Amino acid sequence: MKKIIILTCLLFIVSNGIAQTPAVTPKFGIGVNAGLHIPIIQDDQGSGTTYGVKAIYALGGLITVEPNLTFMKFGDPTTSDTDLLGLYDGFEGSKVTSYGLNGILGGGGGAGLHPYFLFGVGFYNTKRDMTLQDETDLGYSGGLGLEFGLGSSMSLDGRGLLIVIPTDGGGSKKSASATVGINYYFGN
Repeated sequence: MKKIIILTCLLFIVSNGIAQTPAVTPKFGIGVNAGLHIPIIQDDQGSGTTYGVKAIYALGGLITVEPNLTFMKFGDPTTSDTDLLGLYDGFEGSKVTSYGLNGILGGGGGAGLHPYFLFGVGFYNTKRDMTLQDETDLGYSGGLGLEFGLGSSMSLDGRGLLIVIPTDGGGSKKSASATVGINYYFGN
């Protein structure tokens, strides 16, 4: 198993051109994205939408840092369980505002296809007007992405994330998001 992981990492590094590029200057950019936000094991939420903005600081070709601001809206909950019919009538999905920092291994702009791994940490403010819920918790996310460079200064970006927000009671709120976006790099 260790050999497979090591070979996969080496293949990933070589496919991103890291082994062939001795000195790469940092790149700065901005990006926008939008997509779906899906609750995981949460009966009180439905699927909704997400959109966000980010700044991009690519430190060469391997590591990228992204400060970001994301807005998520869960959909209204529904149930098909006959024992729970009517339980969620008039109940609305939560609104979540996230601001944090993503670390990316891979990606980084440039022409061609660039796969990457992503890990993020941030503050998640969850609001639900009906129940007067207004909580801010430290959470984290992780996932995979694929950036397709349309040249040296613009790229299309698709990513899938798993988001975990630990709560005070010892549990956590989990969700997934799938987004597509556009990145623009300055000075290329």
